[in-house]
Amino acid sequence: MSVAAKKLELIKWLTSVEDKTVINQLDNYRKQQHSFDFKKELETAISADELKKRTTTFLKSLEWKK
Repeated sequence: MSVAAKKLELIKWLTSVEDKTVINQLDNYRKQQHSFDFKKELETAISADELKKRTTTFLKSLEWKK
């Protein structure tokens, strides 16, 4: 199914929804999607070196079978 067809299907479904709880949940989800602050997220991000260190540690902790 194409994206356009999915969007149309969702729009048709959304216009048929009568439950206020469902509408409020969808609205809250929509608002959350637009509240992403890249600069704020970047402040708490890990560096490439830290990522490499954590990944290496994790991979070494796995039991590898030969």
